[in-house]
Amino acid sequence: MIRHRASWLVLSVASLTVFASLLSAQQPFANTRPPGKNPDVAAMPGVENMYVPPKSGQPFTAKSVVTWTRQDESPSRVEFMSMVARDSSGKIYFENRRRLTESGEFQPRSNFIIIDPKEETRTTCYVATKSCRINAFLRAVYAKSQGDEEAPRASSMVSASLGTSVMDALTVEGTRETTSVAAGAYGNSKPLVITRDLWRSPELDLDMMISKTDPRSGTFVRKLEILSRNEPDPDYFTIPSDYTFLDNRPTARK
Repeated sequence: MIRHRASWLVLSVASLTVFASLLSAQQPFANTRPPGKNPDVAAMPGVENMYVPPKSGQPFTAKSVVTWTRQDESPSRVEFMSMVARDSSGKIYFENRRRLTESGEFQPRSNFIIIDPKEETRTTCYVATKSCRINAFLRAVYAKSQGDEEAPRASSMVSASLGTSVMDALTVEGTRETTSVAAGAYGNSKPLVITRDLWRSPELDLDMMISKTDPRSGTFVRKLEILSRNEPDPDYFTIPSDYTFLDNRPTARK
């Protein structure tokens, strides 16, 4: 049986090379979360993506903060920040993750993305070269095949409700997923137990906080801090006049 699920096309944003293996899945996505398409927390030791659908009528400006605390012989803590905004029309702004410097300040953004669902465009801009690429922003379709019998799984997951709480004056619903991974399933010599807490705002259709503890990589926490529920600053969606554009949409190449 084939089941199709439609979702908004996924974004890809630059990440820091030194942490690419652990942070490659932390980038923002403009996507409604397709059922059954959550990242495999057993195979992926990093923090999964941020899902921000282009929902109209629910504007906000937020700061996404990610912290990674290693749990090996020399514990260390790394912090990243990025800004996210959505206006009343559903237009979305993302920027690349900024790493915290030794002085305690976040580095400047190196690229940013503006998604316009009405124009069906995804514009990626690069600060260093003052250039932007415009691509079509279309719906993608996920298909999952199911046979009469599924292959044995190397991991099992139990989900439990954490009830409701309040974050930034929003009611959020919590879920805890506990995944048990068999030894040798993903190169691990011993069995693993991975816990993942997800707190979601139904009102804004946003994952407000994800906390995951994985013995292989430590503890990752991604928290979305809502700074305003008003219309975002128009500057988020304004590209500087000295930037050049390359239009990669099929209609532009005809």
